[in-house]
Amino acid sequence: MYLNELEAARGFGEVFSLVKMAVSERLRLHRAGLALVLMDLPPNVLAQHQIGSNAIVVDKKVIDAIDSTSRSRLERNSYVFVILLHEYLHSLGITDEERVRALVLDVVEYTFPGNQTIRAIALNPTIMIADRSITSTQSKTLPLLVRDFDRESMPYIG
Repeated sequence: MYLNELEAARGFGEVFSLVKMAVSERLRLHRAGLALVLMDLPPNVLAQHQIGSNAIVVDKKVIDAIDSTSRSRLERNSYVFVILLHEYLHSLGITDEERVRALVLDVVEYTFPGNQTIRAIALNPTIMIADRSITSTQSKTLPLLVRDFDRESMPYIG
């Protein structure tokens, strides 16, 4: 089920919905009200969540590189799933990096049994960008707030 939905997902919000379902099912943990910001981050920082904040920040240069070189939507969405999963676990108050990495692998193996691509990304998220050119621009781009990210926290109009 999850693999087909991951492959069909269009956008960060749909991938994040899968992250939240997988974490809820596997770890019985849940949080609503998060935002996603794409912006330039320092080298070697793929993404971050500042404890106490309601935002996950992902390096826009990395996303641009993945978007331009991914061989399939599934490959791109697998990368996004792992990065968002990692930061979502931090947003749940899990601060120890080793524990978060172990939980990422556990959730990935539970959710996508036998899928070696997403498992490899979970083991080493930089594997997908190691051979891809990520150019550092002289001018910084403005942060971009992704709309319709955490749909659960969206107000409903009746």
